[in-house]
Amino acid sequence: MVRPQFEAHRALWSSKITNAQLNERVDAFGGGISRMFWEDSDVLLLLNDGSEFLIADLALTKYSIAAMTLCSPKLLSHVPETHPPTAIITDTKFIPLLLKVIYNAREYDHKSQSLGNPDDLYMLAFFEAPSGRMQAVRFTHENMTFGVAAIRTLFPPSMALSGVDIIVSNHSLSTPYGLAIAYSALHENASFATIDSTRLYNVTRVGVTQSLMDAMQLRNGQPHNLADMLSARRHPIPYPTVFFIGLDHLEDSSSSILRHAGESWLYSFVWKHKLAAFAEGFLSKDSLWGRTVFDHAWEHVLGDMANALKDVIISGGPISSEVFTPAQIALSISMINVHVNPWVSGPVFATQSFNAQVLPSGHEPVHVGGPSIDVEAKLKGVKGTYLEDNKNPVREIVVHGPTVGASVGEEAKNVA
Repeated sequence: MVRPQFEAHRALWSSKITNAQLNERVDAFGGGISRMFWEDSDVLLLLNDGSEFLIADLALTKYSIAAMTLCSPKLLSHVPETHPPTAIITDTKFIPLLLKVIYNAREYDHKSQSLGNPDDLYMLAFFEAPSGRMQAVRFTHENMTFGVAAIRTLFPPSMALSGVDIIVSNHSLSTPYGLAIAYSALHENASFATIDSTRLYNVTRVGVTQSLMDAMQLRNGQPHNLADMLSARRHPIPYPTVFFIGLDHLEDSSSSILRHAGESWLYSFVWKHKLAAFAEGFLSKDSLWGRTVFDHAWEHVLGDMANALKDVIISGGPISSEVFTPAQIALSISMINVHVNPWVSGPVFATQSFNAQVLPSGHEPVHVGGPSIDVEAKLKGVKGTYLEDNKNPVREIVVHGPTVGASVGEEAKNVA
């Protein structure tokens, strides 16, 4: 993923680093851990997003040591009991709490072979299912590589990712999709950072007498709003050109832009003009009427980011057309709506970046496009009467492909 032919510096969170320097740090860290662990070891990465996470993950990969990640901090009390790791890489401030967790964990006869072929294993991702049950999914090197490829194909050749891009994400590196986004940036030598809501652990609150839940900053408690988006400015990176955001980020930022634009007496006229142009497939920030009214709103809400931002990728749930269409006009840039799943390292479904459909108003969710590259999707249990009556079938979707992980303890089938 880290290509040596790129010699220019790029920003990773608060650090400016070249690929050569990054490889040196990976080699130094990897050289140490390779003497401590064997190839069939499992190492839990209990870190917030940052360059330390990437360096640790790259070092583990180099020496064929599987990484374990938690998509939610609530799982920390369960994983040491059911899937005890060989070692844990974490912040020094988090050690007192970890000692409690390890002490309280039951002894467990851990069998590495139950995870499949260790040579092919890249990471184990633990997440909480909608039922509340913990699930563990194994991802191979192939799964993650195809995940990076799928993310890169979200962007057409005319807008392909490159070393001049600054990518900011709202997906934690502890998730397979979030890690694939980070490696997409590494592959293109682009700058990269994540926003505040990706922090899974608040190590500054850890105390010797604290309970597990008291010491944790749960991700669900983080506000996913405009302020969260703007938290990227805390890092000494240029203004983002590509932003991976959630539904709440989109709704808060677009409504703020429209609210400030609505203060102009020309707003109604300009809104109708942009909506009519959008219906014809034309969307631009550079139109005369758009700049007359929206320039000030963009600058007021997004600051200098407004001029740099060129792509927004939204995920996180169904989006109603009442939110999505106004947001497209408010931002007036390429917007890609994707569906993601913790079983898949890349997008499952994705719209085209040049998609400019004006959907009817209402609470009906907008479409998420067709299956992503190398993903095969099938709707199970659809009766012929649904199609004859022109109904929208609601059934279980089964996906298959090289980006799909496998449940721990099962043979890898790339099906979810």
